[in-house]
Amino acid sequence: MKFNKLALSAVIASACFASSAMAADGTINFEGELVATTCDITVDGQPSPALVTLPTVSVSNLASAGQTTGTTGFTIGLENCQGVTATNTAAAYFENGSTVDFNSYNLINTAAAATAATNVQLQLLDQQTSTKIKVGNSDQIVNTTRFDISSGSTVLPYSVEYYATGATTPGLVESAVNFSIDYQ
Repeated sequence: MKFNKLALSAVIASACFASSAMAADGTINFEGELVATTCDITVDGQPSPALVTLPTVSVSNLASAGQTTGTTGFTIGLENCQGVTATNTAAAYFENGSTVDFNSYNLINTAAAATAATNVQLQLLDQQTSTKIKVGNSDQIVNTTRFDISSGSTVLPYSVEYYATGATTPGLVESAVNFSIDYQ
């Protein structure tokens, strides 16, 4: 019995002091940059939080999944930009949040259930290319049109539209999205 306890103690002690046989297989380097660029920001000339009103449309225009209607343009104005250089550009980055459908990258309808339209979302578009913006997805950084801010101001044009996820029913449509300005 004494021998078993002694042998067990030796095995445990050697396991505690065993060296690892791992080796590094690669290196990851990280880079970033902080800039002093800041601008006064407005949405359609309004300070944040701003309201963009879509037109009232018939549910017959959104009778099946994938249909869109009511496209409404809006702008994000950048003025009095400080710290810009001749090569600076800017674009809005529409952020992830509780109002984003992570499958469609559209904005969900957050109107109160008793008064809300159903099977409808809001889809954001890059107005320059009519390309869908995947809200909360990093694809925006490379797939959204960038605008020159070397003069100290610019206007970023975007659109929003109703997007059917199925046959819609009448009611209110409301949502919101946070955004930040991506300076490069």
